[in-house]
Amino acid sequence: MKSIRARLLIALIILVALISLLAASVTYRRVLNETSTLFDYQLRQMALSLRGQISLAPRIEVPPDQSDTDFVIQIWDVFGARTYLSRPGLPMINQTVLGYADLSLRGEPWRAYGLQTADGVIQIAQPVRVREALARAAAERVVIPLILLLPIMIAAVAWIVRRGLLPLRYVTAEVQRRDVRSLLPLGSDNLPREIEPLVGELNRLLARLHQAFDAQRAFISDAAHELRSPLTALRLQLQLLDRAPDEAARHEARGRLGAAIERAIHLVEQLLALARSDPRETAVEFAAVDLGAAAAQGITDTHELAAVRDIDLSLDAAPRVMVLGDGEALRTLVRNLLDNAVRYTPPRGSVRVRCRETGEGALLEVTDSGPGIAPGDRERVFDRFYRRAATQESGTGLGLAIVKAIAERHGARVALDAAPDGGLRVTVSFPRPS
Repeated sequence: MKSIRARLLIALIILVALISLLAASVTYRRVLNETSTLFDYQLRQMALSLRGQISLAPRIEVPPDQSDTDFVIQIWDVFGARTYLSRPGLPMINQTVLGYADLSLRGEPWRAYGLQTADGVIQIAQPVRVREALARAAAERVVIPLILLLPIMIAAVAWIVRRGLLPLRYVTAEVQRRDVRSLLPLGSDNLPREIEPLVGELNRLLARLHQAFDAQRAFISDAAHELRSPLTALRLQLQLLDRAPDEAARHEARGRLGAAIERAIHLVEQLLALARSDPRETAVEFAAVDLGAAAAQGITDTHELAAVRDIDLSLDAAPRVMVLGDGEALRTLVRNLLDNAVRYTPPRGSVRVRCRETGEGALLEVTDSGPGIAPGDRERVFDRFYRRAATQESGTGLGLAIVKAIAERHGARVALDAAPDGGLRVTVSFPRPS
């Protein structure tokens, strides 16, 4: 059973029913005991009321019809002679008892009370079956209303449960009204304290979804804008190839078309890498990764471009510089740092990669001998599709954005500053694995 309302109703109805039955049972037994005590008190009071009439007992007139009488009254004088019997024909007690006593007359249990006075003994007896019948009737008059109240209590419990779960129905209705176009937070006024944490977490989830959708829309808009230029260039190069007058012109047009295709492929790859590196995306399970090995793989990926531009790539990595992360993502981080450094470093320049441990964790440094980045642009270069106006390179503007996204996924910090010998130094500081 998965319904909270059904579970609460069944549990509370069973509880109310059990408590009602227990209360009825206890009340029934208590009324029986109290009624028996009351009947004993009645026997004694009747005997006390006859104390002054023992001397008149022989002259007491017995009513002609006592068929409905439940009591047997007998009086003995000081000599032991019976001087009064309440009704001839009723069972007679042939023994004198003082105080309360349980007797058996004609095979039937009786309850008797005997009172000793100066003039004799007064004895009053009553059948136990009559006492029990009267006691049961009194107990039933008390218990039956309790039983009749049970359906009312069950209805009250159902109403209380329904009212108590109304805040959950409100939250459900509010969530149902939300869609990708309406991610406003849920109202939390006048909500029970037990539901406030749930609504708070739902509001935080809606806020994250709103941010994710905004970022997705911005990314799609930027990607569509950036893809328009290379695709237009591809179409123009195809037109030039079709219009080429001779083989030499066609050869040149093919070369330009191939370069345009490579730029488009590179842009698409960078867009995919950026989408995978988004820190808001669900991350794979991190594992211990050797930062030096990831740096070596990044150098391998960039070696061909460095060779074409006659750039000297070098790696200085301490053994087993371990970080907690995604090995493939760290390789992409290094590759983008090196790709940026190689593209913006003049021919016959150098790019150095260094990996080492620090007191706070691990450090990755990429230093180049290029023109560097002006201090005013060092924050903006992490924005998507941002390209410095003074540069001659036609990059995608996504390299450092990808680096920043991967670093944020790993809890790392990226810093840009000037290299000691000129150029740019990029430092990525990783926290110590916990």
